[in-house]
Amino acid sequence: MADERESEAQVKGGNSERAAKHHHTDEEVIEEAAKEAEHLMATDMAQYMSQFARSFEASARRWELVVYPSMLAFIILAAYGFFLIYKLTDDIGKITYQMADIQESMVNINRNFSSTTNNMNTVAKNMVKISGYMDQMSRDIKEQNQAMGQIVISMRDMNQSVDSMSYTMYQMRSDTAVMGRNIDDVAGPMRFMNNFMRW
Repeated sequence: MADERESEAQVKGGNSERAAKHHHTDEEVIEEAAKEAEHLMATDMAQYMSQFARSFEASARRWELVVYPSMLAFIILAAYGFFLIYKLTDDIGKITYQMADIQESMVNINRNFSSTTNNMNTVAKNMVKISGYMDQMSRDIKEQNQAMGQIVISMRDMNQSVDSMSYTMYQMRSDTAVMGRNIDDVAGPMRFMNNFMRW
């Protein structure tokens, strides 16, 4: 019995020693595997980081080729935009001054139109007066025409009277000539009698 117990104790002791040894080796293997994994992970991480750095550098270079010209174009466009805004404000200021001048010109034009309206009213009144004067002149011309007709009639009568007077004068001249001949005929005997009668 005692021998069996001793043998069991030895077997158990041997098993425990082997188990301890085996446990010790497993821990070492795990530690080594962990170290190898850490080493591999560090190596992979370094490779990944170097690849990432290279790819980031390449992409940064590509972005530099895009971003720097874009920034330069944006700066140029922004400067041109500010220049356009400045010109626009300057033009708006000029337009404001010109609108003030236009407003003043419109006021003057309105005044001139008022004066023109007043002048046209005066012209209309004068035209009414001229129309009255023309009517009066027309009536006067009609009266003058009537008077001229009467004058023509009077001149015609005068012409007829002058013709009658001319004919009468012609008759008187004929009668005077006859009378002169008659006097000459009478004067012959009278001269004969004068020779006898000296008184």
